[in-house]
Amino acid sequence: MQQVERVWAGFDAGKHHHHLVVIDTAGRRLLSRRVANEEEEIRDTIDAVLAMASQVTWAIDLADCTSMT
Repeated sequence: MQQVERVWAGFDAGKHHHHLVVIDTAGRRLLSRRVANEEEEIRDTIDAVLAMASQVTWAIDLADCTSMT
């Protein structure tokens, strides 16, 4: 995939897995993926998103913060 200038990446955090969606400036979905709650998979996913664009804006949904307990 060719690198774009800017994307927005959103993680919906959960206890056992997370969900990631990445969109571009036109609102097109570039990536949508389930991510296991394992450090290596999270790191690999972050690296993949960072390779997609020169600027990434991140958002994390922790609705009730149960994923943090």
